[in-house]
Amino acid sequence: MRKRKMALADSDERYLKEISYYFMEKLPQFELLIFTRRETLYQYLESDKADILVVDEAFAEEQLIKLTPSTTRIVLSMGISPIDGFEMVRKYQRMDTLSEAVLLKYAEESNTLDTVKGNSTTKITAFYSPAGGTGKTTLALAMATAGAQAGMSILYLNLEEIDSVKDIFGKTPGNLSDIFLALKTRGVNVAVKMKGCVGKEPSAGFYYISGVDSISEYEEINKEDMKHLIIAVRELADYDLVIVDLGSGFTDKTKAILNEVETILVPAVLDEGSLSKLGRFVSESKLHDIYEPLLKKMKLIYNKVEAHSGEITALPDSISSRIPCCASIAKSSVLAKKRNILQAGDMIFEVMKPIFQTVMEERAK
Repeated sequence: MRKRKMALADSDERYLKEISYYFMEKLPQFELLIFTRRETLYQYLESDKADILVVDEAFAEEQLIKLTPSTTRIVLSMGISPIDGFEMVRKYQRMDTLSEAVLLKYAEESNTLDTVKGNSTTKITAFYSPAGGTGKTTLALAMATAGAQAGMSILYLNLEEIDSVKDIFGKTPGNLSDIFLALKTRGVNVAVKMKGCVGKEPSAGFYYISGVDSISEYEEINKEDMKHLIIAVRELADYDLVIVDLGSGFTDKTKAILNEVETILVPAVLDEGSLSKLGRFVSESKLHDIYEPLLKKMKLIYNKVEAHSGEITALPDSISSRIPCCASIAKSSVLAKKRNILQAGDMIFEVMKPIFQTVMEERAK
């Protein structure tokens, strides 16, 4: 596959040297062409072309637009006023942020993900329980925090229709409303849109996307959209592990998501109502062969166990015989409040180690 050509033009030789060195190291998929003079740039473009053109404001002229009709043109700007014919990226910012912005502009215009996706094999784990009150979201957040503490690149994706973490996160550059719109808009690359929506939780270190503006937007999304969403996450390949936090319903949309993930972690507590719902879910699955593949991916987490109580032996055989238990998590002050989890650091990793090991084993397969 040929390298795409990126032309960099700026009369500031010191700045140009810094950006070109960074791009050469971090963007090996591009052949870099360096220009400090307008005349040399024009001379090149009259006989050849670049896939992407990144220039200082002084180079952003109408003649340059005429010479590059099929090129993604980006101006490195210090102002806020748009320049016709050019996408704008702020010039003076961290190089990693700048390069990411340049790649996103190119990917959006060319509708290709080849230049922005990484090479890692992203694995996706869902936290799901047919019963509420099992600590599902708490464990999902703890898992995301533990993974980030272990040096992994983690994306936490909350797909509960009524988002239970909205108030503990800051806003990201985009949100699920933007992604849902992309899912419904023909020709839009959902993975590219998603990449521009992600933010980083400053304390815990994992990545996340803010929820929808209105819960009614979930009514407009169908099972095929949800399947496409999970596929888009995998295509992006920016993350070692994606943790999907689902609601307790077992809708067609939920099943579409569960069908696409590698591992399904199912928290359970020793509560009559919770065990009744989980037992009903398991018994229903016996009647429908199509659910069997989902059961094979499920691992039970026995949560909120009283220390030294032997509670885990009380789990009904009808459940434990169908869904193997991968871990038991004792009641802990570290897991008492969701907001505190984000700042718990190494303590969270120790608490979540049994679950983390299970996910890593599945990831290695």
